[in-house]
Amino acid sequence: MHYKITSVILLVGLVCSSTKLFAQANKMNSFSINIGPEFSFIETEIRKTHNIGYGGSVKGEYTFGKHISATFNGGFSVFAGKTVKDPASGITTDYESLVAIPLKAGARYYLGNLYASGEAGVVFLSKHIDATRPVLSIGVGDKIRIGAGKLDISLRQEFWLGSPNTINLAVLRVGYELWW
Repeated sequence: MHYKITSVILLVGLVCSSTKLFAQANKMNSFSINIGPEFSFIETEIRKTHNIGYGGSVKGEYTFGKHISATFNGGFSVFAGKTVKDPASGITTDYESLVAIPLKAGARYYLGNLYASGEAGVVFLSKHIDATRPVLSIGVGDKIRIGAGKLDISLRQEFWLGSPNTINLAVLRVGYELWW
């Protein structure tokens, strides 16, 4: 399943790419910050007990090369628990919500406003799962100028590594970016 999501990420990135293929997205040695909502689609077994995640994040970005920047971000997501009835026994189970607070650092590589990104860090999980896990993500995005800022639209594949199961997510994010 995650191979399909990764293919979709690449396709969306190509479709969203700007006509200025090699223009620089942000000025060299500039810092930007963007804030936006996120929607997380679970791809592993936990989707049977939890709904789509919603939340938000804040991302800081420092552009230090013509095509490359460093990113730092943090956020939160809530996955509401489902009520599941076991067909064999008829017993109903109410699952507690899952709360996630990821903190990550990474890099972006730009071709115009289109970018590929990779990040690593930790995710703090509470309620349904109480754990701290390593997190890895890869994705693509596009920046669209709107007034004094930019709309940053991205799609990423995220992996919360750990035992007993790694949790895979496809995450859609739409942020508004200001820079200086």
